[in-house]
Amino acid sequence: MKIYKKLENFVGIIPNFSYFFSTNIISYFFSFFFIILFARNYSAQAFGEFTIAQTVFFLFFSISFSNIHYYLNKILSIKFQERRKDIGSCFIITFYSSVFLYFFLAFVLTFIKIDQNFKNVILILNLILLVEPFSIFYSELFVRGQFKRIFKIRFIQTLLFFTLKVYLVLNKFDLIFIAITYVLENLFFSIVIIYYFKKNGNNFSSLLFIKKHTLDIIKKIILFPIMAFAIIVAMRLDILMISKIIGIDASGIYSSASRLIIIILLFGTHFFQFIYPNLNRIMINQKGMKNIYQNLVLFSFYTGIFFFIFSLFFGKIYLNLFGKEFLLAINAFFILSLNVFPALLFNLWIHKQYVISKYNSILFFQIGTICLNILFNFYFINLFGITGAALASLLAPFLSFILINISNNYEFSIIKDSFSLSRHKQAANDVLKIILVNKNPDKFENMKD
Repeated sequence: MKIYKKLENFVGIIPNFSYFFSTNIISYFFSFFFIILFARNYSAQAFGEFTIAQTVFFLFFSISFSNIHYYLNKILSIKFQERRKDIGSCFIITFYSSVFLYFFLAFVLTFIKIDQNFKNVILILNLILLVEPFSIFYSELFVRGQFKRIFKIRFIQTLLFFTLKVYLVLNKFDLIFIAITYVLENLFFSIVIIYYFKKNGNNFSSLLFIKKHTLDIIKKIILFPIMAFAIIVAMRLDILMISKIIGIDASGIYSSASRLIIIILLFGTHFFQFIYPNLNRIMINQKGMKNIYQNLVLFSFYTGIFFFIFSLFFGKIYLNLFGKEFLLAINAFFILSLNVFPALLFNLWIHKQYVISKYNSILFFQIGTICLNILFNFYFINLFGITGAALASLLAPFLSFILINISNNYEFSIIKDSFSLSRHKQAANDVLKIILVNKNPDKFENMKD
């Protein structure tokens, strides 16, 4: 089955990636604009509470096998004909884990003394846990390369629910109603994805729920929840520790600086996910994979430089969009912008470990990052406030990466060689090939077993 075009030299991926990239940039743009509108119309306290509620959701979502798509996309890209049992098993795994986690959260919150309205916001927002398992059928569309279809779904979803959120914010509705809107948005996406899943010639009733196969998958991905949890903790730990040490207001102010950085890093993640199925198919060709890896290292480097320059010239303008009090985060924003290149590099390295199934390396890196983050945050936040949290976010993963690869000279060598003159020339040639090769996206094929 030909799902994607040949990607060894990044040839012919522009048409499909243009849809994929547009899907995400539109979604993040409207999301970002909404957050600014939210911050300007609500107090820093309310903004901080909603940020913490989102953080709680991300933490629980991460351990619900949310990153199972790495396994599913990988297996579908090489054994698409067996999709009925793989999708069925992955659905069962995510569904039951999500149900258990939601009720566990509800149970834990009964013993925590916080404002009841704040508690309700957390519970409502985490209803997304019960909806997300039904979006797993997205992988079937993704591996088929139906990015034009995905773009249309995301565009309508974004426009519809952005309008609803803006209406709620401008009329200063309670945070509960905003949380409900997020749940409905995810429900909408899942329903439409299931519709197109069936339109591709699949039926939910034809999925195979095989106990032995499900247990075999669990054995293979048993570390996935821990890895996903570690990523979210590493990304959100600074916000939680600022809230604990300084206060909720400070965590809201800091999040204004970190949100744009996170969006940039998510773009990198989505791009790596876009080429992930093909990386699995070409992994037997080490030269081809090395070529792609080094091109992406260069891309990450220049993205980091561009963003740091942007922060120097437009940092204050950006933070002022949230409100004058958010200018307190300017130094944190500068430091976080320095973290764009290393963060993209580490993200790329993690995706490579997924491809070669070195899950232990990912886990040790993330555990190291968390431990160092806790240590640095504790001291730096007390010394430098929110600027210290940004500094901890920069240093922790950097040191963890060095410690994990200290005995692996090849890893550092391949990164170093990425900046050579010959590599720049090769990358330029690859870019020219992308520009000069004008092909249409892959056509949809109604494939049946």
